[in-house]
Amino acid sequence: MILVNTDPEPDQDAPAAGTVSDSTTLYRYGTRLQLKPAPDDSPADPGPRSGVRAVVDDDRATHSYFVFADGQLLHVHPGDTAGEVVASLPSIGEVAHGVGDGRSDGEKLELRMYSHGPWVCVTERFGLHAALVDTATGGVREMQREDYHADVCSYSIGFLERDGRTFLVAQTAWNRLDVFDVETWQCLTEREVEHPDKNYLDYFHSLLHVSPDSRHFLSNGWVWSPLDMVMAYSTKTFLQGWDPTGVPFRGSGYNWDRPCTFVDDETFVVAVDNDGLDEPPRIGEQTSTDRPYHQLARVKLPHFPQGQIEDVSYVECDAFRPNAYGEVKGELHYDPVTARLVALTADGACAVSLTGEILARLPDVTTSQPSHGDLGSRYSGTSNWAYSDTHRLFYHWDDATGIQEQAFPG
Repeated sequence: MILVNTDPEPDQDAPAAGTVSDSTTLYRYGTRLQLKPAPDDSPADPGPRSGVRAVVDDDRATHSYFVFADGQLLHVHPGDTAGEVVASLPSIGEVAHGVGDGRSDGEKLELRMYSHGPWVCVTERFGLHAALVDTATGGVREMQREDYHADVCSYSIGFLERDGRTFLVAQTAWNRLDVFDVETWQCLTEREVEHPDKNYLDYFHSLLHVSPDSRHFLSNGWVWSPLDMVMAYSTKTFLQGWDPTGVPFRGSGYNWDRPCTFVDDETFVVAVDNDGLDEPPRIGEQTSTDRPYHQLARVKLPHFPQGQIEDVSYVECDAFRPNAYGEVKGELHYDPVTARLVALTADGACAVSLTGEILARLPDVTTSQPSHGDLGSRYSGTSNWAYSDTHRLFYHWDDATGIQEQAFPG
């Protein structure tokens, strides 16, 4: 097992892995995860926030958001450009230094945030650090993943609900995910990992997608040489057999973190590159250029732990405009109220039927978030729109006016 050590020298008094000391410091895999207490006094109004780097919706209430700015997590509402400080996050870097092969050194880091109930996780998307914040108390748990091609792999984070408790799936190594109880920080996935066979998976995890019932999740990552590959997991099976229990859905090239979303508890839709190779059982197996471009693949999950992905159907669609390499970039979401897909691209947002028909377009609601293929995975700014699955609206940050919102069409 590869160890991550954030301390100059080992701490001889550190408790055993998977436990929390009286000082609320948790040591796992050589990494110190510090739970910081909430501040005793509320800070003074800091004034307008011109340094906002990331924003995420509060899934508990409409018109409620969290932003990361000036090293702090803040709670804001539309029309509010100052906000209320929730917690300080000094471990979250804003400029890359020494990550991966160094291609991003000196560049602004792309930050990505995730929310679930009172919990907000802030990540350096193509960096090493993350922080989980209890917004009810201001408590913070700092995390760090191993640096092995971290500059081209999104920090893997996802929330699960299981037996009435909330868990965080977090990446601890390039090929390893762990599951933590967010309240106690108990790790449910302690194990030894040794190359090549002992609980080892030769796979780079990246963005995660969780099914509505939390019984399944996907990792939108890759394998050498490189080749993108979506790895599908059963939560129950993962807790018993870990990373090697994934079932692969092969990609068509150098395009992981591709647009992808669950449409029900056992089915996901993923966008396919336009390279003339887009037929089952792999994205892109068939080579004839005479066939129309099937942009969306609808994939049924197999029976775990022994099944393989075989139930795949394709539809024509033009929600995503392929780049010069035929690759599709952006985000996919699903609105269960209208049974529509929501596509976010650099050309705007659109509502899409499951048969691929474009039902509505919003050309001004755009996103150009970086992917692994961008040099240094450069910061793309806060003008990009995001979509709230819970509240069914688009939102982004404007330095002059704060949060801006736009309703989902239909």
